[in-house]
Amino acid sequence: MDLERDIEEKLINRLTQGVSQWTRRDDIKTVSQLWDNFFKILSKNNKAQLHDQPLTENEKNTIRTQITKPNFYQAAKFMVGANRQVKFHLKREDSTLPDADLTILDNTNIAGGTSVYEVVHQIQLARKFELDQDRRSDVTLLINGLPMIHIELKKPSESIIKAFNQIQKYINEAKFTDIFCFIKMFVVSNKTITRYISAGQSLHEKFLTAWVDDKNQRVDNYLDFAREVLSIPQAHHMLADYTVLDNQAKNIILLRPYQIHAIKAIFKASREQKSGYIWHTTGSGKTLTSYKVARNLLQIPSIQKTVFLIDRQDLDVQTVSAFEAYAYNDTINVDDTDNSYDLANQLIDNEKKVIVTTRQKLQAIFRRIDEQKDNLSKKYLKLKDVKLAFVVDECHRAVTPSQKKELEGFFKNSLWYGFTGTPIMDKNARAENGNDARTTKGLYGDLLHTYTIKNAIADNAVLGFQITNIGQENVEDEENTEKWDKLYLKDVHMKAVVKKILNLAYVKQGLKDGNRYAAIFTTSSIKQAQKYYHIFRDIANGESEIKVPKVIKEKAVDFPRVAITYSISQNENDSKDNQDDMKDSLKDYNAMFGTNFEMGQIDAYNRNVNDRLARKSKQYQAPSQQLDIVIVVDRLLTGFDSPTLSTLYIDRRPMNPQNMIQAFSRTNRIYDNTKQWGQIVTFQYPETYKKKIDEAIQLYSNGAATSDITAPVWTESRKKYIAARNGINQYLLDKKALDRIVDAPMEEMKAFARDFQKFDKAFVAIQTYDEYYNQDELPEKERISIPALTDEELEHLQGVYSNVIEKIRVDGGDGGNPDPEFDWEYELTPIYNNKIDERYITNLIQNVVSDTDESELFLNEKDVEEIDETIDNLEKINKPKADIIRSLWDKVKQNPQEYAGTSISQLVEDLINKENHRLMQEFADKYKVDYNDLRYVINNYVSDGDSTRQKGMAEMIDKEAYKKFKDAYPDTELKTLLKWKHKIRQEVDTFYTDKIKPLMYTE
Repeated sequence: MDLERDIEEKLINRLTQGVSQWTRRDDIKTVSQLWDNFFKILSKNNKAQLHDQPLTENEKNTIRTQITKPNFYQAAKFMVGANRQVKFHLKREDSTLPDADLTILDNTNIAGGTSVYEVVHQIQLARKFELDQDRRSDVTLLINGLPMIHIELKKPSESIIKAFNQIQKYINEAKFTDIFCFIKMFVVSNKTITRYISAGQSLHEKFLTAWVDDKNQRVDNYLDFAREVLSIPQAHHMLADYTVLDNQAKNIILLRPYQIHAIKAIFKASREQKSGYIWHTTGSGKTLTSYKVARNLLQIPSIQKTVFLIDRQDLDVQTVSAFEAYAYNDTINVDDTDNSYDLANQLIDNEKKVIVTTRQKLQAIFRRIDEQKDNLSKKYLKLKDVKLAFVVDECHRAVTPSQKKELEGFFKNSLWYGFTGTPIMDKNARAENGNDARTTKGLYGDLLHTYTIKNAIADNAVLGFQITNIGQENVEDEENTEKWDKLYLKDVHMKAVVKKILNLAYVKQGLKDGNRYAAIFTTSSIKQAQKYYHIFRDIANGESEIKVPKVIKEKAVDFPRVAITYSISQNENDSKDNQDDMKDSLKDYNAMFGTNFEMGQIDAYNRNVNDRLARKSKQYQAPSQQLDIVIVVDRLLTGFDSPTLSTLYIDRRPMNPQNMIQAFSRTNRIYDNTKQWGQIVTFQYPETYKKKIDEAIQLYSNGAATSDITAPVWTESRKKYIAARNGINQYLLDKKALDRIVDAPMEEMKAFARDFQKFDKAFVAIQTYDEYYNQDELPEKERISIPALTDEELEHLQGVYSNVIEKIRVDGGDGGNPDPEFDWEYELTPIYNNKIDERYITNLIQNVVSDTDESELFLNEKDVEEIDETIDNLEKINKPKADIIRSLWDKVKQNPQEYAGTSISQLVEDLINKENHRLMQEFADKYKVDYNDLRYVINNYVSDGDSTRQKGMAEMIDKEAYKKFKDAYPDTELKTLLKWKHKIRQEVDTFYTDKIKPLMYTE
């Protein structure tokens, strides 16, 4: 028994231990047997409905056909059911029998009733396409016969990313269809590291989630994870109570562990009739957590309604939109009340529901009561006795202490649960105002669960911050704020800021990597915001001496698309001027996007700006419909969520600690591999900002060091890079010796692997700094003096590392005792900057085929033109790869809905792999060499100037291979084995250079 099978056995043993756990089913090995088992359970659980008349084969086929869905999301929608029960209405084939309402799953009876829990393994997954192969899955957990959780295992010496990639491969090969469409959760483990992720057609490794306990301690071992997460009833609760369907993104969302612990903590408090608050750092999904709290609290008999309380300001539109997206497939009504009359009626009706409303509408009810006084209707009298649970997202913004006191005084039977990423503590308590609470604890009660920004960064739930403070460094002079406030409002400062923003955007907004992340630019006043907008507009119209850098124009010809948003009535004295200015801004906006907003539609305009900045809706995922920079004063600095927003530019005085962290946290949502930090750039009072940022971070990370939350400054990263580079230089002095490392003793291979990992990490990190691309502007001592490595040197090092790491895993894996300086999970970041074009193109295509189940999907003409043009540009430097991408793009254009929900980058990779396979098979057939030997040679091909080293060549061109060649070509001019060997070596060189390398890299 090999190690991987041994891991599988131990996992199954753990899952089946104890009372009412999973039952092992070794007799089930095929999809057909899975269906037989499902119908056996279905029939047993529905004897009364079936009137003891077994299901016929036609009836089984009807059920199978109608409940099987085309993807995980559609299957999950079906499995929502109604009132926590999933049923299927069946018309019996025998018309004398009554219709049957068959219960497929009953989530009201978790770990009891009709719930059946089984574990199967090594299920045969038959090929669906000619070039695929048959597979055997590892471990799958069944609830009532349906596969709901799938676990993929690897040996400790292998990365969990291999298991993750294996799952994605199964998805791409359509292995997880048919009865496997019901999977909601994937788990990957190599015994010592375990992660989970929700099911989807296109998975992203960034969203692999580690389990942590309620003290935020990591649970990595697979058996511990099985006990904590996969045991009954927890596994069933994960799927039934801690899963959300996002109707907007068409995604299944599995809550992260800290969200689950918060929900449990609130449940415990509610049963004890206690209120409290949750401290979850901004960006960690508080809205999602609070939605699930509001939804799940309705399971408690003593609670009649849950009220999700928000503020009226339009920046909360995202919250309501998120609730609507989460609740679309839910069985509980989530009502967004239109007015206070409707609100009063909904509060006293007999239906259990979540009500989304504002404090303003509640206060309108109070005003009406005050007006009627002694003539109150029965309706208003009943309101006082309603048993409510208030759930307050961003709990300090939605309701003030005095407002909460008023609400709590009226609704005597109410519980309150506040959510905040920036609680107000004793150190930053509110100013005294009578008896009003000055801290979050004073306002809501005890802290029920904590998850700080430090926790979130450690869990990869959010990104850290890379902070750039630009400007005057003289601390004493900086304290002369009156002088600097005036200087910061001058045109010379503002134009310098805009010029700097345009230069920084290449790195900060991801254009260097072929992306185009969004940014918010916050200013000190509406007037300053307007001036900045005019400067950007002049640049766009070609009426400014400031030009967009050429490197940006090459990536995004129309960068930057800029908009401005502010409250017209914010400054009454300037209201007329503000309205006139906004009219001009609306004209620009309408011309840019083909909209028709007028001054009477400012709220609609603001929502549209939000949507284009957030890029979540399908129509705004098209590149031509997106904004690059939105200029604001205070709007969007709290409550706004967008994973594609990377940067906050700040030209104003430092804010208080809670507002600063709130604003910073707009930027640090997880998105993709190239977004590594939330980017913060300040343009005023740099030394003051540095001090205030340090204080805010310490306050909101429970005393963590700033270095735990932020990227090192340029000089520190430069120092690390030079040290790592010096560590790798020793391997470049003798390139033949470098090639021999793969055959060196184990300790030497590990030393090289450690050195290369340090170098690769430092090299990737240094490229996130604007200074790296503008070293000519730096003082001599801050530049990187050593020459950059060539692409050939980088390719050589990476090729050797890949071979070495595989050899270590096979021959010398450390298993459960890993080298502390060696990262077994480290995945190389692509170090070829010229691969950007390919990724940029696939990103463009991905953006126009959003996840949707609509019957029609139309492509925007501008997007088609942009993608065609970028493929044309790629063709100039790499025709083979451009041809492959173009062939896929042509198919997408012909039938875009066919590609909705698919991973374009994965499809391109698959096409490249197939073309590689075809070319190598063609070469092997021509020269009569073994295909597997040729593939090994190509995979280990290393170019070194005029010489080449092709590992495995000796095995490929031995006497037996030469005999096959001579038999196939008896008249060949290659009359001797030596001449034939020489010829094959030359042909492999040409074959690799001309055919294979262009598909692997872009020159």
